[in-house]
Amino acid sequence: MSTRADTAVIFALSLVPMLLASGMAFDYSRAVAFKTHLQSALDAGALAAAASTKLSDKERAKLATATYNENVGAFAADLKARPTIKIGDDKVSMSVDVDYPTSFLRIIGVNAVSVGGSVDVALPGTKKAEVALALDYSQSMTEVSGGKVKYVAMREAAIKLIDDLSDNGKSDRVKFGLVPFSHQVYTSLPGEDVVGGTPGKTWTGCTVDRRYPFNLTGEAPVAGNDASKWGQPMAKVHAAFGCNGYAPRNLVVKPVSDDFSSLKAQLETMQPYAYTHIALGFAMGWQLLAPDGAFGDSVAYDDPDTMKVLVLLTDGRQTEPAFGPGNTRSTSQGENNLETLCSNAKAKGITVITLAFDLRNAATRSRLRDCSSDPDRYFFIAEDDAQLASAFERIRAALKTAIYISK
Repeated sequence: MSTRADTAVIFALSLVPMLLASGMAFDYSRAVAFKTHLQSALDAGALAAAASTKLSDKERAKLATATYNENVGAFAADLKARPTIKIGDDKVSMSVDVDYPTSFLRIIGVNAVSVGGSVDVALPGTKKAEVALALDYSQSMTEVSGGKVKYVAMREAAIKLIDDLSDNGKSDRVKFGLVPFSHQVYTSLPGEDVVGGTPGKTWTGCTVDRRYPFNLTGEAPVAGNDASKWGQPMAKVHAAFGCNGYAPRNLVVKPVSDDFSSLKAQLETMQPYAYTHIALGFAMGWQLLAPDGAFGDSVAYDDPDTMKVLVLLTDGRQTEPAFGPGNTRSTSQGENNLETLCSNAKAKGITVITLAFDLRNAATRSRLRDCSSDPDRYFFIAEDDAQLASAFERIRAALKTAIYISK
């Protein structure tokens, strides 16, 4: 009997540290969640202030506080979680420290834990971005998803993204390039970069991917090496859908530029055509961003003031054969090539954003997810036109934050 009593006492005493440990974990998880919430509100406030170029410093500080309060909520306000704001020559800084009340830790006399956050947001003029939009214009984009034809929904979302990030054409901090792809792309290139092209003259026409392994890189073609050049022959499987279908539909590659009006005008007129070569769309998008690529209009990869972004959108799987080892071609090789292209581009510092739009192929969805620079921030699934618009809005917010927020 005595033994039982002793065991019961020991068991009861052992419960105390167990319960205390569980309580500490509970309080800690709540504090971490609250810290994340505070940081999000700080980011929103500082970003709003930095982006408002026409306001005075005093007005910026007022806007930062208002935006922070709108995002932080009543509970934080009750805790007097008031931010400190500093506006300098090149950034808006916000920070906050709060005594967050505990629950279980009160047992040992800990009534609150310190929770805080900080952010520095660069003022306009200090950061830039080059954005290549590689957009699927294969025939399936003529289908209706939700309440709109898919390519129309994509067009509207892309135009809004250009307007928002360029401040309706007034900003000199962002440039866009455009790659409308299906099973080929239609573009103008230096003759020396194309099989059979004339050096010193511009070549204009359709191309599939380059020969393996040159179709895995953003580097420029090598003089005297036809395998490294564009203008490779099209696969026979889709030969009936030739190059003459691209120009009438205005499916023309546009290098990165700040000619926003021209970019939007082209988006307004482009129409889908033929099959899908996702790896080619990505590869050509990379060419637009590569300082040593075929277009040569982009800044260096390691330029500290410029963010390079490749946005890839598709609604289907790879249906055009792509080059692999030994000049073989297959659609599965195209899928493998895309995986390698994504890894290689990210290794160069390119931020990759991917969108699966009304895409039913699970393997391609997974491939796009892995292709993105951060699946939680830069991979989007849109089942219809409304979700696509929402995804582009989230892309806009993510890019604006990435461009502005420096810490």
